[in-house]
Amino acid sequence: MNAQIVNHIRNVLGIDEEDVPVIYESFLTTFSECVDKLRAAVDPPDFLAIRAATHMIVGFARNVGAEDLGEAAAALNAAAHAADARACACGVAEICEFYDRYTADDAVGATEP
Repeated sequence: MNAQIVNHIRNVLGIDEEDVPVIYESFLTTFSECVDKLRAAVDPPDFLAIRAATHMIVGFARNVGAEDLGEAAAALNAAAHAADARACACGVAEICEFYDRYTADDAVGATEP
């Protein structure tokens, strides 16, 4: 698990240690669903679908303390509002990189800061 997110869930949200994996797994599940929607919406661009998926990502990313992901999703959301297909393609790629990083962290089990 990503240490930054785990620490936020524990210390800021005040979630008990044994419940942290449940919250983290919920984060990854929702993130995975949104990434699937973004991948499907990028070519041809479906700006409404991109906006909906990024809206979800921004909310839950900020709730679990993944500020960098929240910022990237907000930028992608703005690109979708502007109907900028090129910026959306770049933004979706960036969000996918975040997903790969977070799922790699999960596989390693990195919970220490």
